[in-house]
Parts: sequence; C-alpha cells; structure tokens
Amino acid sequence: MIGNLEALEVINRQRYNFLKSTCMENGGTIADWKITNFLKDDLLSVQDFVDKSGLDISTLSRQVKRAVEKKLISRNKIEADHRRTLFKITEKGRLLKDEVNRQLDIYDQKLFENWSKEELSMFNILINRVLKNALK
Repeated sequence: MIGNLEALEVINRQRYNFLKSTCMENGGTIADWKITNFLKDDLLSVQDFVDKSGLDISTLSRQVKRAVEKKLISRNKIEADHRRTLFKITEKGRLLKDEVNRQLDIYDQKLFENWSKEELSMFNILINRVLKNALK
C-alpha cells in the first residue's frame, strides 16, 4: 500500500493522462479545452482570460491564438474601439468542450463508484483539510 500523498499523485497523473488523450481524440489539447471552458457563452477579452486563468498574458495570448487558428474560438472586434478584441466560443469549440467535459465527468464518477454519500462527504472534508494545510 502506498502513502496518501503518493496515491493522490498517481490519481492526478492518471486523470491528467486521461484528459490529455480525450482532448486529442476530440481534436484539441488541454489548453484548448481550458480556453473553451473559460468562455462558456461569454464574450471575453484577453485580460478577462488572464483574470480567470491566472496565466501570464504572453502564455495566454499564444494559447488564444492557437485556439483561433483551430477555429475553436472566434475573434470579434469591438466597433467603438477596433484595438480591443473579444473572443467567443465557436460550435467546434463547444463540441470539444462538451465532449471532453462529458467524458471527464464519467471518469470522475468511476473514481467514486460504490462510495456511500457519507464516505464521499467524509472524503471531501478530509481532502479539503489537507488542501487548507497545504495552502498555509
């Protein structure tokens, strides 16, 4: 039996690999999927993306540029200020987001199948206590 933190690392690595392969199967990357999740149905500026993601502007600009090139999001100029651009999710981006989210939900549910509500509640309390201590 491995230690608690090592087990969490293994689970995280497995989930990451699943997410990566699911994104690739659906024509995107994890970065593309994250961008589409930030957008939802909103029109966002690059600064809005920075605020939501916590990424630096240069990293985010590259990711947004790639997502536009892949036609996952669209660029919309503001009539009043042509220097300012807002981004919107496209149908292709929505399909990526929805399918990856659906498959990830199924994966996550499998992690906790056969757990009672009490066990899930206790796990949530304990894992959040560990997280709180880690963030101190």
